[in-house]
Amino acid sequence: MIRNLVILDKNGHSLLSANFGDCHSLGDDDVMISGFVGAIFTFSKMLSPDSVNEIGLGALSFMLLSQGDLIFALSSDDKTDQTNRATLRQIADLFVDRYGSVVPDRNEEINPMAFRSFPQYLVKMGVLKPNCGKYDECVNCENRRKSLPLEELTKQIEKTVL
Repeated sequence: MIRNLVILDKNGHSLLSANFGDCHSLGDDDVMISGFVGAIFTFSKMLSPDSVNEIGLGALSFMLLSQGDLIFALSSDDKTDQTNRATLRQIADLFVDRYGSVVPDRNEEINPMAFRSFPQYLVKMGVLKPNCGKYDECVNCENRRKSLPLEELTKQIEKTVL
């Protein structure tokens, strides 16, 4: 199941971070999440000019895709890699079609509020399923306390790399 979608601009700033699996499966810190995804992408480009397009961390898999000046990342906890890769490409195409004029080729920071409705659009289009939705705004969601901490992901990466 696809759990998270993260979209960054070319400077590594978070444009969108959305949960589609269990609420808050990567926590609530968008800055840390975007930093993590940006670091993975940058590190992968250092390893290979073609870039690494997937990283497995335990039961969680991250797929990365760059399109123009944007970085798209999808996390999933299943093994349907080809399907998830096609979904990530579809998401990237839809995002660029919908917001291409808002994300021009420049160094200015972009206000992420412009993309706030994109997760609902993906659900409406049937591209992704909504998160558990048990609670309004997920304020009381027990998954906030059970989220997979990025510190643990970082330790897993360090073990893998070293």
